[in-house]
Amino acid sequence: MHSSKRTLESILALDIIKTLIRANTIEISRLNTTIALLIKAGVPFDLEFSPGTQRTASSAQLTIFINPTTTLGFTFQFQEGTLPGLPEMR
Repeated sequence: MHSSKRTLESILALDIIKTLIRANTIEISRLNTTIALLIKAGVPFDLEFSPGTQRTASSAQLTIFINPTTTLGFTFQFQEGTLPGLPEMR
């Protein structure tokens, strides 16, 4: 358990993760940097991409696995618009 807490603290301390936590939209280069850091650190993650439509923005869902019961989830838009599955704001 102590190791997973240290891993979580290390991940949350990264500047790129702090930026992701505050962001609704993201540049592809920042997402690529995040992926590279997670791979280098040996942190397991999933990334799901939705290309978007005329009604919804393209988006990505990043899930970082801390331990078998703890994950961090981020959903990002690559452009302005509505996220898939969420109602449009009018």
